[in-house]
Amino acid sequence: MEMQFVERFMAAKPVIRAAFQAKAPSDYKSIVRTVVEAVSDEDSYNDIDPDRIHEIDDGDYQGTLVYVIAAKGYQPCDYWSVRVGYGSCSGCDTLEAIGRYGNDEPSDSQLDDYMTLALHVVQNLKPLSGDVA
Repeated sequence: MEMQFVERFMAAKPVIRAAFQAKAPSDYKSIVRTVVEAVSDEDSYNDIDPDRIHEIDDGDYQGTLVYVIAAKGYQPCDYWSVRVGYGSCSGCDTLEAIGRYGNDEPSDSQLDDYMTLALHVVQNLKPLSGDVA
């Protein structure tokens, strides 16, 4: 767990919640992006970059999404990753279970659930380490 990201996340919780209230996330990538935007230090050149999120999805109707996020800057060498499991129905997919039908704003309960998903993203955000070949 990257404590600097967790601390930034905790400080930005009201901003994240407001973002989810304004527009409920339609997929996991939008949750990851909201989290990365919240934990990114825009003044730091080599910090995590919300504009460099790459999604890997080798599943079909269920599986694991892998997000690889590059650092800011020219030709970054720092990367982070997070994995998210997904399913095909509300019984096996957390985002689908939260649900949001119609054009109504998300309920407080739904917002709490989106925030829990966002917390899991930041808790599982790990640096990719190892030597570059």
